[in-house]
Amino acid sequence: MKIIPKEIKRRARATLCGHYFPAVNMALSLTLFTTALSLLVSASGLYASPGALNQALYWILYGITLLLGALLETGLVRFLYFLNKKQPLRERGALFFAFRNQADSYILSYAFRYLVTLIWFLPALYYYMRIPLVIDLTDLPSDLAFNAGMALLLALAALVPAVLLALPWCLATYVLLDKPELSAAEALRISRRLTRGQRGRIFLLWLSFLPLCILGLGSFGIGFLWIQPYFHTAMGEVYLELSGQRAKPEAPEPEAAEPSPGSA
Repeated sequence: MKIIPKEIKRRARATLCGHYFPAVNMALSLTLFTTALSLLVSASGLYASPGALNQALYWILYGITLLLGALLETGLVRFLYFLNKKQPLRERGALFFAFRNQADSYILSYAFRYLVTLIWFLPALYYYMRIPLVIDLTDLPSDLAFNAGMALLLALAALVPAVLLALPWCLATYVLLDKPELSAAEALRISRRLTRGQRGRIFLLWLSFLPLCILGLGSFGIGFLWIQPYFHTAMGEVYLELSGQRAKPEAPEPEAAEPSPGSA
């Protein structure tokens, strides 16, 4: 069993055919919710406060915002996953599915993956935190360029190892959608087992979305409303393939041999 990125993306496009409008609508709702949560945290003014306690509270609230956004994203993933399985769901209220069903398992699985990724970005975060939130253009800090450059370089250097390290657990959400009785640890363990031997191909699949992401950035993020459903649908196809749920085409039944003229 091999993951072929080109074939996975072809299946994803076929799955989304005729369903792109509700998928994009859900992606838009998700973006608006998460943006509103981020703006609320930013409006608190805690980040600009010089106190260490306020700074710590800001990052705690920011982490909670990430986890709430992850729960909302689970609703989008579930909607698209059921399209993968040819079982369309109602769009109404679908985003809030994880809030009503084993929210703790989804939160723990996402938190683990976030922490695994964050470890690699800690050096970049250190220099990023040294950049003042408000900068006076008439009196620029002497180390501004150095801190900004180091933050950018370290973030770029951390990107690939962070993605590779988090990749084994990328199917945990799909495992929980299929088997909601499992714990987060069990779902992560099954995801690790399913991706064994296929991680290089999954990484190539992710890389194939890079040109689309660049176009999405060029469209001021609007293009991600289409890219996000496309990516999650492709990952749903990956899970169905690796979990053995993707139906194989049935072999045609052998035709009955015609009786010879002399057999009567």
